[in-house]
Amino acid sequence: MTVRTSLSLAAAALALACTAVHAAEAEAPKSDFAVSGNFTLATDYIWRGLSQTWGGPAQQVTVTVDHASGAYFGFFASNVASQFVPNANLETDWSLGYKTKAAGVDLDMGGVYIYYPGANFNKASFSPAFDSSVPSTLELYASASANGFGLRVGYIPTAFFGWNENNSGVNGVFNSEQPQAGLSGSSKGSVNVEASYTATLKEGWTLQAAVGTQQMPHSKDLSWTYGRIGVTTDLGQGWSVGLMGSLTTQPKAFKSYGSLTNNGQRSNPATNTLVASISKAF
Repeated sequence: MTVRTSLSLAAAALALACTAVHAAEAEAPKSDFAVSGNFTLATDYIWRGLSQTWGGPAQQVTVTVDHASGAYFGFFASNVASQFVPNANLETDWSLGYKTKAAGVDLDMGGVYIYYPGANFNKASFSPAFDSSVPSTLELYASASANGFGLRVGYIPTAFFGWNENNSGVNGVFNSEQPQAGLSGSSKGSVNVEASYTATLKEGWTLQAAVGTQQMPHSKDLSWTYGRIGVTTDLGQGWSVGLMGSLTTQPKAFKSYGSLTNNGQRSNPATNTLVASISKAF
């Protein structure tokens, strides 16, 4: 058999194989589900202007499962600092929602449950110990976006991350340096409003900016306003890097905030800061 004949037979076999693959793809039903996500390493974990990692680095994963109907499930996990979240080193966020479009506006509504395994204020290293109160929190949200502009409103019907008069009022976590700051009643019913803008600067470069406010009921020197602005660049093959600046009004309650591990450390989780990150999408 000549080389030319062998190549002809190989080409014919390859053509038949490709035909078979395309036929199989055509026959295979298209899934109604789409899964996406990413891994991220960041120099800090900033949530609404507050560091959740005591100013330290964060390792994070995000997974989203979208259904063709518009329904979706989301999962997010990150390390957190036990100095700020009592007896916690892990945060997990579980989301259920629904997305649709109306008159050119993207709408999104749902709820997210933020769960910290093992966390409880009665495990903070203080004497006398605080009463039992878990920081796990439910937030209901709705958002609308169009042409890069977005508006999101969140409402927390539960206690705000376990805060109450026992642990966040007089003689609570804010007392040592800011005795006038804290809660004088229930933290249920806190509201968050955030406006955002996203734009493509040039191919592979994205600008993100946001400003928001977190309003706490029955509180003094505790509600705050925050903002962030950053850029992200696509490196290809699912990799991207970003740089973000975070700003807050730095409410008095968080100044010289004492570590919940009672190790003598103090930090202000609302400090203005720059955060660098690298992500890999999958």
